[in-house]
Amino acid sequence: MGNAELDRFITLVRKQFREEDNGPIIESTDLKTLKEWSSLQTMIIVSEIDKEYNVILDFEDIKKAKNVAELFVIVQTKLN
Repeated sequence: MGNAELDRFITLVRKQFREEDNGPIIESTDLKTLKEWSSLQTMIIVSEIDKEYNVILDFEDIKKAKNVAELFVIVQTKLN
């Protein structure tokens, strides 16, 4: 897993939130603790990941990921 790929993934996730409301979103950020996190936000993230990586995440994938880096690993696992 390259840092450039992780950075690209973080940027994709970051674009879905207003950082001024949440602070910087980094690899250790737990998305579920962000003010904007909701079921709609979950669907938006899943949709953006599908568009960018052609990977469909399910509820369990989102639930398992403790932070952005773990979500990235799940996406990478589903790519292979």
